[in-house]
Amino acid sequence: MKSLLLLTVLITIITLATFAGGAQAADLALPEGFSSASGGGITLQWKVEGENLRVRIAAATTGWVAVGFDPSSRMKDSNIIIGYVENGQVFLRDDFGTGQTSHGADVDLGGSDEITAADGSEEDGQTWLSFTIPLDSGDRYDRALEPGKSYTVNLASGRNDDFGTYHGTKRAVVSIQLEN
Repeated sequence: MKSLLLLTVLITIITLATFAGGAQAADLALPEGFSSASGGGITLQWKVEGENLRVRIAAATTGWVAVGFDPSSRMKDSNIIIGYVENGQVFLRDDFGTGQTSHGADVDLGGSDEITAADGSEEDGQTWLSFTIPLDSGDRYDRALEPGKSYTVNLASGRNDDFGTYHGTKRAVVSIQLEN
């Protein structure tokens, strides 16, 4: 009887540990020269490469993941890159924070989409995205970023493969420093 109880307890502990592990942000190895910040179960990695910012973001979700650079207040005025992976295909969109809690595609607002080198994957309940954006695109719907400065960054993730589902509590605000 004690053996059965011990076995049940061990199975429960292993199951809980496995489930808890899946609730964490994807374990991305930190490539050389990249910096990292995380919050809300989301991991952000970044590196300045010449006139561009190379970004990797991961979260424990099979839905969308987003990063919003340099908001003036909450989401307002931030350069938001949001994306997801569906059936192995990566979908990324360059958005602008149109209000405290709203955003829209740059191209729909009259701007342009400057995302390049897009990549991503979804595996074992984890989604990661990788992309490059210009530090200063000249687009009025993007925030110019400068090496050597610190910025507020919003991180968020959602359950669905789309660009508009509310994130609920899966969000965080972090501060990053762009290194030369």
